Amino acid sequence: MFISVVMPAYRAQHTIANSVRSALAQTHGDFELVISIDDQFDYAKLLHDAGIIDDRIKFTDTGAVGTGSSNARNKGLEKATARYIAVLDADDQFTPNKLQKVREALEEHSLVTTGLDVRTQDNKHLRFVGCDGSNRQLKASEYKFTNLSMDSMVAHDRVKVPIKYDVELPCLVDLGLMLTAFTYVPYSFHIAEPLHIYFKQNLSISTGPEASTRYIRIKKLLLERLKSNFYSPAEGAAAINGIAGFLEQSLAAEENFEAALAENPGLIFENHLESRLSNLTR
Repeated sequence: MFISVVMPAYRAQHTIANSVRSALAQTHGDFELVISIDDQFDYAKLLHDAGIIDDRIKFTDTGAVGTGSSNARNKGLEKATARYIAVLDADDQFTPNKLQKVREALEEHSLVTTGLDVRTQDNKHLRFVGCDGSNRQLKASEYKFTNLSMDSMVAHDRVKVPIKYDVELPCLVDLGLMLTAFTYVPYSFHIAEPLHIYFKQNLSISTGPEASTRYIRIKKLLLERLKSNFYSPAEGAAAINGIAGFLEQSLAAEENFEAALAENPGLIFENHLESRLSNLTR
């Protein structure tokens, strides 16, 4: 078994079948899919009833309801048997060659990220993120200036990068994971192709009511951690300064996003943030 794909599942009844199908449709088949249940729902029956039956699908659970995505993912990591780990949320999808491309990169690099295809929940394309330029090493200090959206497109070698999710973070859990990963390695190898489809759900931890307030609080927490040396990145001070600079710009973008949205209905946060980053000298 080369790679384990961890999928946390919480209130995912309407999306998980398509997410699982995207995993099972991979051109690289040497993987297991570990679904970590965090709402005590019978997803095995749901998938069976949808005609999705595959012995590569494994299940585990948190034993409770709503313990959080970090805890659910950590339970999935405990169940996973492969050395290499990828993550797929139960409302997102892989493109068919995602794992093949990631496998090739993991054979030489311990931490791998890919570009995103950002879509609405009804499958309307919004934009690409992290798809400019060529495949390359991204130092920790420059990582977020390329991957300015979500970070769950990551895959890693858990022998060389033995990381878990921070259960203290109610959101931005993937960024928290990356900050920990960068204590082991100074860069991620970035595949500049949209191999991961990220659906912006109308109601979710990232887009629902009070999302901006939640994000501002956690971004401030991560910024405080960086400046207090809570994280010790392998790249050193350059990584701290680079990621902190990004978070400062992201916080400023959060604070005036509502006004910008009122002026430009339909504006997505990634576009709003990128307009600020383009003027920042790194």
